[in-house]
Amino acid sequence: MKFDEALDGIGGFGKYQKIQFFLACVPAVVIALHQLASVFIAATPEYRCAHNSEDETFDFNVSALHYNRSAIQDYSGCLDYSGSVGNDIIAEKCERFVYSREYFTRTIVTDWDLLCGDKFKSTLSTMVYMGGKLVGNFLFGLLSDIFGRKKTLLLAVLLLTAFGLGAAFSPNYYVFVVLRMGVGACASGLYMCLFIISMELIGKEYRLMTGVVICLFFSLGYVLLSGIAFLSRNWMNTQMIITFPMLLFLSYYWLVPESARWLLSKNRVAEANEIVQKAAKVNKVKLPKDFTLEYDEPPKAKFSEMIRKAGTLCTRFVIICLNWFAVSMGYYGLSLNSGNIGGNIYINFMLSGAVEFLAYGVCFSINKLGRKGPHIFGMLVGGVACIATVLVDHFVKGVPEEKMNVYFVSLNVVGKFGMTVAFCVIYLWSAEMYPTSLRTSLMGLSAMAGRVGQILSPLITDIGNFVPKKYSRLLPAVIFGVSVILSGLLTFLLPETADRELP
Repeated sequence: MKFDEALDGIGGFGKYQKIQFFLACVPAVVIALHQLASVFIAATPEYRCAHNSEDETFDFNVSALHYNRSAIQDYSGCLDYSGSVGNDIIAEKCERFVYSREYFTRTIVTDWDLLCGDKFKSTLSTMVYMGGKLVGNFLFGLLSDIFGRKKTLLLAVLLLTAFGLGAAFSPNYYVFVVLRMGVGACASGLYMCLFIISMELIGKEYRLMTGVVICLFFSLGYVLLSGIAFLSRNWMNTQMIITFPMLLFLSYYWLVPESARWLLSKNRVAEANEIVQKAAKVNKVKLPKDFTLEYDEPPKAKFSEMIRKAGTLCTRFVIICLNWFAVSMGYYGLSLNSGNIGGNIYINFMLSGAVEFLAYGVCFSINKLGRKGPHIFGMLVGGVACIATVLVDHFVKGVPEEKMNVYFVSLNVVGKFGMTVAFCVIYLWSAEMYPTSLRTSLMGLSAMAGRVGQILSPLITDIGNFVPKKYSRLLPAVIFGVSVILSGLLTFLLPETADRELP
């Protein structure tokens, strides 16, 4: 019996699959905690030069400085007014800094003074984490194909726990960056293994629904992170708190089965039979006495086919890669930007995560609405919201800063809604456009384009740290907005795939 036929026989989403799916969803919450922790861990509080009589952790009012900032041209917080000679003001490079404790008691920026000439290091730490995800996809994908999903899953959990706790006690910036890269790689590998194990046991008619649900658990972790960071306010404590829950997974790891499809691919038919028989028993379904699985080997991927079908396939591939790149960059960029748009960073971040629940509500209906319309809608909403940030800043004058912050936060949330819809749809839509013989290879390359977008997203988000302040909030919005809108418009050239046979 073919594996898909066996799934139909035992029930595509019976009790057994529901239990396994829930067990896979729990770690998704923890992965989300690590994924976006840099918003708080690498945050830069308000700061100024410290003077001899001040302690570095002294609470201060940023606006109540004892010297006139405007007296020093292009004041950046890196120069200290030390006197004057005639009409000339003497400014010296700061040796120490005083940080505001309004939102944080400690971040990696305050611990290692990642300011001025070292300001890029906080951004780099997030980029390296995102780079770790790219490495993890490749490395753990290779390991899971060789040694199986379950063993690779255990390795990812153990390493993530070790790297996560190690990062919390990093003695210096460089050790921290290396360990956070390890966390990124393991988190990416863990999510991939969990997703594969859970999806391979679920009937195809339920995969859209379960794929969206596991994303909802990710969003739950997103929202919880704002609460954890608010209560902790110390990057070391936050890093430990978001790592410890991984130990919970170890308590029920033994309940997670190996991938039956992987076992079949390795000709371990008896073990695959046991998993399906156990699922049938839990689902209270009787299998034939002579039941046994057979492996239906998929056709080998041949890139020569891409050349033979060069026109249509190459056009689709390029457009899909551009959309993966733009939507990944936009989604993570707007998520990371929660700390840069003014107002309360914890509320901003929570709203940015909460709106994803609404966005995934739209994704549940894409079987009825199709793929093309919702994706274009999400891209245009996300891009226009980013561009609107620039227009509000340019045309709305004489409004108190608090009210302007409300405008910017609202637009960030609207943009995040659109990006979440587009991100959800592109996974399914792109897979349905590739021919079977090339689907795995081209999906891997498309996802890699998305990872590149993720790596660049922290750089674009923090680009405001390296330009004049009046452009700091606007430049990221322009880059995200233009990239997303142009990529979204290109998808008008792609076909609708809902209710159509896969190529």
